[in-house]
Formats: sequence, structure tokens, C-alpha cells
Amino acid sequence: MTTTRERRTQAERREGTITALLDATVACLTERGYAATSTAAVCAEAGVSQGALFRYFPTRQALLVATAEHVATRNVVAFRTTVGGASVATADDVAAVLGHLRRAVLSPANQTWRELLVAARADADLRVALHPARESLHAQMLAAAADLWGEHLGADDLAAVLSIVVNMLDGLAFSALDPDPTAPPGRTVERALRLLAEMIVRHYPSPMEQHA
Repeated sequence: MTTTRERRTQAERREGTITALLDATVACLTERGYAATSTAAVCAEAGVSQGALFRYFPTRQALLVATAEHVATRNVVAFRTTVGGASVATADDVAAVLGHLRRAVLSPANQTWRELLVAARADADLRVALHPARESLHAQMLAAAADLWGEHLGADDLAAVLSIVVNMLDGLAFSALDPDPTAPPGRTVERALRLLAEMIVRHYPSPMEQHA
């Protein structure tokens, strides 16, 4: 009984340390940027020794990639929780879903991805290391999109719609100086998302096509 309890406590401590390091890396990337996110800065933010960090992440790059995966999974889960069971039958429905996705993309935590993607353009090793995380994120997003639009869009159209939405929101995230949705640029984007929602719904097959 005692041995089992000790093992469980050690596992909990391990998970707690890893989570603290990942969350600290998110905070550093958001507040300091890629170049200033050193292992020393992360350890100071997390209140963890560098020895403990390297026990779980042998290199800075391994820590950054794990953080990207952590943020991606957390954001997809949060998005699914927010829109779970949502209807996408009308343009209003789709616009609401796109609004939730917009907030996720513009969130401070998602700044992690933007920092790493920009850095990867000049760092071939980081670009290669991030590739599995990017593939995993795409697969998770496609699965979430399929749950929402699977009854309305075929597989090819679904992937194309996801590409349009993601590229639009990523472009907004990279270019927006003020992500406040109440600011004038935010209102323009709201209108753009509404137009996109209307285009998506117009592409749904008619009832006769669905039963053909």
C-alpha cells in the first residue's frame, strides 16, 4: 500500500513539474519572444531547477516542441468544449463557430505557435523538429472540423474550408497589432468572418442532393 502510494505521488510530482515547465515556456514565449526564452528564464518562471528541466527535456528545442504540442492539444480541447454539439446549419451558426475559433487563434497562449513558426523560418533544425507537432495539430483540427461539418461537406471540401479559415485567422494573428474584437479592425474581421460563413453555408448540398 505504501509503495503504491509513493509511486503515485512521484508520478504526480513528475506531471506537476512538466506542466509547470510547459506553462512557464508559454509565458516566456508570449512575454519575451523566442530569442529570450532561455532554459534559465523558463526555470525562473516555473520555480524549477535547470537540472529538473533537463531531466525531462534534454534540450531547449525539445522543450519548445513539447510546449507547442501542449498548447495545440489544449487549444483544440478548449475549442471542442466550447462548440461541442453546436449547430452549423445556418450562416449565423457558422459565424459563431468561426468567432470562437478566432478567439482561440488570437489568445496569448497561441502566441507560442506564432513565435515558433517565425523562428523556424530561419532555423532548419527547429522547422524539422516542429513538423510532427504541426501534422498532429492539423489532424486534430481536421477531426474537429469533421465533427462540425461532416454532414454538410465532403472530405475534400472540408479540408479546403479548414485551410481557408486557418490561413485567414493565422494571417490576422500575425498582422493584428490590436486583437481587441471591439476595435475597428476587429469589426472589419467580424464582417469578413460573416461573409466566409455565408459562403460556406451556400456550398452545402441541397436537400435533394443529400438524398440523391
